[in-house]
Amino acid sequence: MKRQALHSLLEKYLENKCSQEELIVIEKLYSMLDRDDLEEIYPNELPTLEQKLWDRINLETGSSNQVHVSTPHPDRVKRLPLLAWFAAAALLALTLVTGYLFLNNHQDPQYLKFQALTTILEKKNNTSAPIRINLEDGSVVILQPSSSLSYPEHFSAQTREVSLQGEGYFLISKNPHRPFFVYNKNVITRVVGTSFIIKSDPAAEETQVIVKTGKVMVCLNKDQHLNLKHLFNQDKKVMLTPNQKTTYKKDNDDFETTLVADPLPIVPVNPNLHKAAYVFEEAPLTEVLNQLQTTYGIAFIIEDQELYNNTFTGDISKQNLYQKLDLLCHTIKAHYEIAGTKIIIKTK
Repeated sequence: MKRQALHSLLEKYLENKCSQEELIVIEKLYSMLDRDDLEEIYPNELPTLEQKLWDRINLETGSSNQVHVSTPHPDRVKRLPLLAWFAAAALLALTLVTGYLFLNNHQDPQYLKFQALTTILEKKNNTSAPIRINLEDGSVVILQPSSSLSYPEHFSAQTREVSLQGEGYFLISKNPHRPFFVYNKNVITRVVGTSFIIKSDPAAEETQVIVKTGKVMVCLNKDQHLNLKHLFNQDKKVMLTPNQKTTYKKDNDDFETTLVADPLPIVPVNPNLHKAAYVFEEAPLTEVLNQLQTTYGIAFIIEDQELYNNTFTGDISKQNLYQKLDLLCHTIKAHYEIAGTKIIIKTK
């Protein structure tokens, strides 16, 4: 078996396209490696893993061109528990050796997906204005000056992955079966279909994720090795919805999640309907807050019981959210506080 043939065979296995005979070959190859080799894989060990596999193939067959396999009855072929780990690890090793490894161009630790990618493109914005990058799945990235984006020419069948340095605004095409991952020095952001901003400040060693639409999950990018079991299966992770942002700060090694500076309506605004919705006459406080929650997707909490007796009359259709709240609270002699991703209404 030539290396290119092995590469193709492993790809077919990961895509569940192997015939029964090919599954037998994969199992034979798997048996040539110790299972301990596959528990944790460090990037600098991948060439060693690839060479170890190839040496054992040559040792058992006496040839670098063929792998002889005694063929058992197909009914007795059984996939081993870690066989997929083997296929992915071996394929990734081959990929690294042939120069196709994705996201291995940076010194900072990153989680690397087990997938073979043909061509990795890198776009740097050396201009003074944002530039638009169109990805093959229909997603768009608006890359800010002094920022760079690494991405594959063709995404894999299972996931879509890019690596960002600096700041980018992402408009991701929706595909529940192919989640989108953005790798950054400090965090990994996972989405299905949404729009969001990622900002990095290397000097302050902090990263900020701001959600415009949809949902985004953010976790720390700490793993120095390739271990699928650890991705998003950790205590420090954040789920964000529209008008929310989270900031990871290296000095306290944690996320700080709150509202964005200027929350926007989470659904397209019809000017006539919006005006009608925000002209109130003797409306209970709960009615006004429910309308705000519907428009902005933000939870409001009335802390003091006596505030429930208040009503509001006025037109607050032209103001932004915080201006609306200022007018509302001034009228009912209250004030508001932002607590995380919620807004609390209190008596003065």
